Amino acid sequence: MNIRVIFGYLFFLLSIIFGCVQLITLSMSDHLEVIPLILQFFSSSVCLLLASLAAQSGGRTATVVVSATAFSVSFVALLVGGIMAMHGANGIAPVKYVIFLVYGGLFGFFGLAFSLLAGKAIKNEDKKDVLMPF
Repeated sequence: MNIRVIFGYLFFLLSIIFGCVQLITLSMSDHLEVIPLILQFFSSSVCLLLASLAAQSGGRTATVVVSATAFSVSFVALLVGGIMAMHGANGIAPVKYVIFLVYGGLFGFFGLAFSLLAGKAIKNEDKKDVLMPF
């Protein structure tokens, strides 16, 4: 396995961990501290961008797993943001909603990109089978 792919998947897992930690602490906090909030969001976003290195792998199963995980994090972020919108009504709630929506959008976009790559891998395998049937 290529070292670039290993680091890509490592950064993807780090972005999932950082994003989940921030979403959990964000939903439980009453007041927001700006500097730690920005640092957590920035580190998660940078890890997600570095995770695009994993897109260089040709493994279809790994791409499907990564896209399913990214869609799951996106769904959870949107779900928790919606629940907070229905139940919470404090002054800082709009900032929390924006952060949840951005996480949902980031991981949703990343999951969509990986699912398109997984579909592209299937088409390439089909072309190889047509060209070399035996």
